[in-house]
Amino acid sequence: MPSPAQRIARLRDQIDHHNYLYYVEAAPDISDQKFDALLKELEALEAEHPDLVTPDSPTQRVGGQPIAGFKTIAHARRMYSIDNTYSREDLTAWHQRVLRNLKNEDDLFPKSVQLVLEPKIDGVAVSLRYEDGKLTQALTRGDGRRGDDITHNVRTIRAIPLTLHAPRPTPHVPGVLEIRGEIYMTAPELARINQQREKDHEEPFANPRNATAGSLKQLDPGIVAQRRLRFFAHGRGEIEPDTYQSHHEFLKALRAFGLPVNPLIETADNLDDTWKFIERFDKKRAKLDYGTDGVVVKVDRYDQQETLGYTSKSPRWCIAYKYAAEQAVTTLKQVDWQVGKTGKLTPRATMEPVLLAGTTVSHATLHNYGNILKKDIRINDVVTVEKAGEIIPQITAPHHNKRHSDVKKINPPELCPECDSELTKEYDQKRINDINMWAKRCQMERVKAAKERRQPTLPDKPKPLCDEDETGRFCINPDCPAQLVERLIHFAGRNQMDIDGLGENTITQLFDAGLLHSLADIYRLPEKKQEILELQGMGELKYDNICSGIAASKERGLARVLGSLGIQHTGVNTAQVIAKRVPALSALEEMSLEDIDLVLTRGSMTNKQRLQASNSYTPGATARALYDFLNSVRGRRLLDELKKLGIKLTEDVTKPPKDSPFAGKTIVITGTFDAFERSELKKKLEALGGKVTGSVSKNTDLVLTGESPGSKLDKANELGIETWDEAKLLAAIDNSK
Repeated sequence: MPSPAQRIARLRDQIDHHNYLYYVEAAPDISDQKFDALLKELEALEAEHPDLVTPDSPTQRVGGQPIAGFKTIAHARRMYSIDNTYSREDLTAWHQRVLRNLKNEDDLFPKSVQLVLEPKIDGVAVSLRYEDGKLTQALTRGDGRRGDDITHNVRTIRAIPLTLHAPRPTPHVPGVLEIRGEIYMTAPELARINQQREKDHEEPFANPRNATAGSLKQLDPGIVAQRRLRFFAHGRGEIEPDTYQSHHEFLKALRAFGLPVNPLIETADNLDDTWKFIERFDKKRAKLDYGTDGVVVKVDRYDQQETLGYTSKSPRWCIAYKYAAEQAVTTLKQVDWQVGKTGKLTPRATMEPVLLAGTTVSHATLHNYGNILKKDIRINDVVTVEKAGEIIPQITAPHHNKRHSDVKKINPPELCPECDSELTKEYDQKRINDINMWAKRCQMERVKAAKERRQPTLPDKPKPLCDEDETGRFCINPDCPAQLVERLIHFAGRNQMDIDGLGENTITQLFDAGLLHSLADIYRLPEKKQEILELQGMGELKYDNICSGIAASKERGLARVLGSLGIQHTGVNTAQVIAKRVPALSALEEMSLEDIDLVLTRGSMTNKQRLQASNSYTPGATARALYDFLNSVRGRRLLDELKKLGIKLTEDVTKPPKDSPFAGKTIVITGTFDAFERSELKKKLEALGGKVTGSVSKNTDLVLTGESPGSKLDKANELGIETWDEAKLLAAIDNSK
C-alpha cells in the first residue's frame, strides 16, 4: 500500500502526463470523466495532508483571493510586433530583402534560406518565464517593452505546464527560459460561454479573441479557469544559457518540455514551397476549431536572424502573410447609431443573417456617414459584407444593379442618441490640408504679384468641404453615459492622471455602485468612505490608497489634465505642446479657434493673411475638437468643477539650461535604451530644449541610437547627420544639470 506522499506524487505525474497527451500530442488516452476523477482524488488527499501541498501541484492552478489590480512589469527582452503582407508580390519582395541582407563576405547572395512556416493564431500574445523549470511569471505584450502581470490567470490554463520536464536524452531545461506564444479560445468553447451568458442576460462575446482578452483581464482567476483557454508556443525571449541554433530546434525542445507547439508548423527551403504551404493551409484552416488569419514566415537560423536585425517596430527576419477577408452577399435592413468610448458615433447595420468566415453574421459596421454617402448605401440594398481582419464585419459595397424601389436613404442623427447633446463633425484631413495649401499658395501669389505690379494668377480652387468628406460625428459631452466608464478609466490611467488605486475594475465597481457620475466625481470619492468600504473587496488600506492617488493627481498640471479628458485628437503629446505654449487654462479658454490652431501648428500665415485668402482657411481637426470642447456647456462645466475641486490647471514651464547641448536641436530617437523608457527620454530632452520628432530628414540635427536602432540610423548615416550612442547621451545629460 503506497503512502499518502507516494500516492500524491503518482497522481501528479499521471495528471501532468495526461495534460501533455491532451494539449501537446492532441492524443488523449482517457476520458474527461476519468481525468476529473484523478484530480478529485488528488484534491482529497492534499486536503487530508496539507503539509504535502506544493505550489506546482495541479490543484494549485487556482488559488487565493482575486487580486486588487494588475502590475506592469518590464520585459526582459522586447516583444516586437510582426509586419503584415497581403500579396505574393510583397512576400517575394520580403524574401529578396532577406537574401540580399544575408550576403557573404564576397558580396554573394545565398541561393536559399530555410524558413519556418507557422499558422498565425488569432489570440492574445503572452510571454511566459520559467526559472529552474518553474513558471514564475506571465506578462501580456503591452507596449512591447512593458506588459501586465497576468500570472495568476495563466496558472489556471491547463495547457500551460506549471513545471517543465525534460525527458532523456533531451537537454536540460535552461535555468531561465522565456517563451512567447498565443493564448486563444476554441470556437466550441466560445459557443458554450455565450450560451451561458445569454441565459444570465449578459452581452455575448463578439469573437474568440475578444473573449480571450476579456478573460485575461479578470481579477478573479476562478473565472478564467472556467473559460478553458488554450496556448501555443511560437517564440523566445530571454534564455540562459542559450544553446539553440535554430527556431525549429527550439520549438522541438519546447514540445519535449511539455509545451504545446502547433503541429501544423512546417519548414521550407524556398519561396515556392512557402507559397504552396500558404495555399494548403488556407483550405485547411476553416476546419480548425480555433481562429487563424494567416501564416507567419520566419528565417530559421538564429545567427541569420541576428544579422537581419529589427526595425523600430518589427523583426526583419519574419513577416505575416494575411489572407484576404471572406465575403458574402446579403440585404441591409436597418441602421442604428452607436456611441463608442471616444464619443464617436458609428452606424451599425442590421442585415439578413449570412454565414461568413465560419459564423452567422447579422450586424456590420458602416464606419461613418461620409462612407455611406460616397458609396451610396441605402436601406434594403443588396450589399457585400466581409470581416475586417477576420474580426469585425463591415459592409464594403452596395449592388446598385440589384436596387429596387423600396430603398430608403440613411439619415444621420443631429443629436447624441444616448444623451441628446449636440454633435461635432470631423472631415477628411487630406481635404482640409488641400484647401489650406490652396489658401497659402493664393497668398504667396498675391504677395509676388504685388511686388511685380501685376494681377495675381490664382491656382484652381479646390472643391469645398461637403457631407461626403465627413469622417465622423462625435458626442463631446464628457458625462455621456455611453462613454463615461471608458472616459473614467482613461482619465485615471497610467499615462494620463495616473491615479494609483483606480484601475479598470475598481472604476467599474465604483460606477456600478452609483459613486461615479462624472470625471469630477473621482475627486469626491474621499468624501464617500462609508459607501466605498461597503463594497466587496474594499478595505481601509484600499480606500487609503485610492485617496492618496487622488491627492497626488491634483498636482499633475495642465498638460496631464488636457491629455486625460478624452478630447478628440488631444492625447498626452499634443496636450504637452499646448501647455508648453499656453501654460494656463484661463488663457486657453479665451482663445479663438484660429489662435488655438496657430498654437498647434506655429503656422506661417497671420489671421489677416488667412482672411485675404478668400476665407478659405480651414482649421485642423485637433484645433476644432479642442475649441469645441472648451466652448461647450458641458466642457466648461467640467473644467469649472475641476477648478473648484483644487486640480492644478496651469503648467510649470522651465527654461532649458543655457549650455544645454540639446537646445534648439531637432532630435530623433531610435532603438532601446537601458537608462530610459522612450517616453521618459523624450520628456528629458524636451526639458533640455530639444525638439523630438519621429522621422529622420534633412532638418534633423541629432539621432540618438540605442540597442537595435533600425533603419533610422541608416538614414542618418546616409544624410551625414550626427549620431550619439547611449554613453555619449548620458554624459551630455549629466553635463547639462
